[in-house]
Amino acid sequence: MNFLILTEQREHQLTKAKCGFTLVETMVAGAVMSLILIAVSRFSISSIATSQQQSERRRLEAAINNDIQLLQQADSRLKLVDISDKQKACADPGLFLKNSLTDESSEFYVEAPIIKDRDGRSVLQRRINHSKSPTLAVVTYTFLAPEQSITSEERVVRMYPNFHYLCGVL
Repeated sequence: MNFLILTEQREHQLTKAKCGFTLVETMVAGAVMSLILIAVSRFSISSIATSQQQSERRRLEAAINNDIQLLQQADSRLKLVDISDKQKACADPGLFLKNSLTDESSEFYVEAPIIKDRDGRSVLQRRINHSKSPTLAVVTYTFLAPEQSITSEERVVRMYPNFHYLCGVL
């Protein structure tokens, strides 16, 4: 009979142990899970911010590349045989190319790209300058970088006027 009581007590203890976790175990598991979730959420937020910055950078770089292609296309269409004042064009080809690209009445005019941030501020500016020696039109793009660690950046393109090589010939 003693053996029967002892066996029932033992069964009761085993059944009680199988019923679930203690309060302490549950609290420790919750704390560990909270720490893991905090780490994952920080990583996710960082990834989203980086993704937005990369998307903004791609948009800026695409606008600049597109504008460079348009400027090069206009330069290649600007032929000396079609220019009425060849003497003026050959006197300072870089200036003539600059004026042709920036004068709204010119058929070679290329509008500057307009890129704005979320607040409506323009973040990309294009300047076209020229130099006589060497004969160049210098296009400078200045933009506010999307990353917080960088304030502003510049891209510089030096364009040699395509028509210039014929100035001494015609």
